[in-house]
Amino acid sequence: MKKEKIIKLLNVLLFVAVIFNGCVNLKNDSENDKSELMRLLDEDTAVGIDGYDDQGVVDIEFDNGLESIGMARITEDTLKYGEGYRIRFGRQIISRERSVEFNVDGDTAIGLISYNLNGIFRVLVKDTSNLEIIDSMSFSKNFESLMTRKVKFFKLSDNSNPNGYRWKIAAITPITGSSGNKVSISSLNIFSIETLINDDGESSYNQRELLFSMNSDDSGDLYLDRENLPTFNAFQQIMIKVDVENFGPEHALDSLGVGEWVMHRFGRNSSQRGRRKLNDRGVASDSVENDNIHTAIWRLHGPGFGRDSRTFRSFFNTIDLATIFVESSDYNNVTWSIPYKVTRQN
Repeated sequence: MKKEKIIKLLNVLLFVAVIFNGCVNLKNDSENDKSELMRLLDEDTAVGIDGYDDQGVVDIEFDNGLESIGMARITEDTLKYGEGYRIRFGRQIISRERSVEFNVDGDTAIGLISYNLNGIFRVLVKDTSNLEIIDSMSFSKNFESLMTRKVKFFKLSDNSNPNGYRWKIAAITPITGSSGNKVSISSLNIFSIETLINDDGESSYNQRELLFSMNSDDSGDLYLDRENLPTFNAFQQIMIKVDVENFGPEHALDSLGVGEWVMHRFGRNSSQRGRRKLNDRGVASDSVENDNIHTAIWRLHGPGFGRDSRTFRSFFNTIDLATIFVESSDYNNVTWSIPYKVTRQN
């Protein structure tokens, strides 16, 4: 009887050890999976937010380090408003913290990425008669922004891997983020265009095929296939339309009553980036003034010298004018970001 009790006890201990080792192995596998998923995020050029930072005051429209040879365009070095002064502005990110929460479920995993940004928004105004800084109109203010995106991973069989499988990024959602509650983005639409030139050599544009679309209802769950990102030809011209809301009170600069601007930032990092301004003044490509649809024709850059294709990031940002022109106003800003590819046509 004593021997039988010992055997039963040994069997129980063996069973407990098997269960314990199984739990340890599952925990280790889970931690290893999350470590691998994090590595994939760190190495993917489409996922991050590099290129979002203005790094301080900048010209309203600029290119820095992008392949722009052959791009025929005219830009202002600074924004002109009224008579007598010019204004430049931009944000400088001081710190950013990224946190990622993974939910692994069998052969699928979802990563929720959050970026907590802290920075300084700077405005610099100069007198056009003597180029001296106008202190009464120049200022800086602190800001905080929370930006989020989801990333979907698939587990694939891989006999070359010791675990017999590997993870792959399958799809990513756009980044959405905001500061304050005064402005929002309702939709983003990108179209191909037809360019028409009249007898006087003046250009006009007809909206053609819809190339990309997203709206506020599905922005947080609109998964973009990682292998099939929005793709454009090098130096292709496209029409961008951003529909915004301004909950007021609006700080309009003139009789049109437009109370916000929409800026389009794009690039890969601090040395490869640019910015363009859309307009809601009923001029150029914008057909109706102050209808809250800001529009621009954008001629894309190239993928980079010696490259046939490359991935970049695009940030569509609306900011209320009180943020820029009133020092005591809060910082109100909304951003949507999508990755895109530029391909050279052979």
